[in-house]
Amino acid sequence: MSDTGILYTEHTAVAGSLSIASSWSYETRSREPGRPSVSVNALGDREYWLEHWDPLLNTILPSTHVSLVFNVGDSWAAGRSLVRSSLLPRACVIGGITQPLILRLGRTITAVGVVMPPSMTTPVFGVAASALVDQLVPLSDLWPHDVTDRLTEAAICLEPRVALRMIGAEVLGRAQSYSSPVAVGDTASHLLQSRGGRVSIEALAAMSGVDRRQFGREFHASTGMSPKFFARITRFQSLVQSLLSTDVARWASVATAKGFCDQAHMINEFRSFTGSPPRAFFQPRTKDLGGRVVELRGRPSEWLR
Repeated sequence: MSDTGILYTEHTAVAGSLSIASSWSYETRSREPGRPSVSVNALGDREYWLEHWDPLLNTILPSTHVSLVFNVGDSWAAGRSLVRSSLLPRACVIGGITQPLILRLGRTITAVGVVMPPSMTTPVFGVAASALVDQLVPLSDLWPHDVTDRLTEAAICLEPRVALRMIGAEVLGRAQSYSSPVAVGDTASHLLQSRGGRVSIEALAAMSGVDRRQFGREFHASTGMSPKFFARITRFQSLVQSLLSTDVARWASVATAKGFCDQAHMINEFRSFTGSPPRAFFQPRTKDLGGRVVELRGRPSEWLR
């Protein structure tokens, strides 16, 4: 195994202080001897050691959230296929994703990002989340160039945690200065995300005080997705997090815990959003393995490379 890889950090303390869904950073690093694949640093942030081949580094998975990404390392390209991919702007907004995208990263990776619920999209970017579905938009199309340049420079020059606080402060400031009635879709989408997609559409419509058909129209106008599809993607995202942290021998128990009828239902749903079942998606893919059969044990981050 190479001693150079990518350190992915979930900056939970930063995200919590800014009331956003998450904040993260990618950094190409040399791996210290004995460093575990998954660990928690002194600040309580979870860190994942990733190889360049890792599917989570090479795929933009379906998501209901909206992400603000600053890539200040080598260029990235994304698309439905390798021949249909295009370069991403250094500072870009990624809307909700309904189908997986292939992501091609450069040799050196340095990037930070903040992730927010669709209800924050209009206050922060001035457009509805529905307008950003399956879109990768240059941040300079939505924010003034001087703000975009200032935050990009911060991502280049500052330690990731400090840069994320600056970016998050800009996001939070814009959200707090916005004043408008809360849309039905915003409230309902937040509830779906907080419960991992496990709320009935009838219950959401009743809580919103409208019939199911009107609720569906208003929800789609806010998020760009139907309530049912939004719930499916939310549950899928929750499933991915659970699979990453659960021993492969216990994956069957994850199915019912996440609201699937059984393991077959879980596998079929995972395949519909990634193109392959969980074991194949997370299967180590590296030249060092040659033709050997790899035993899958533990969590995906611990599988033999």
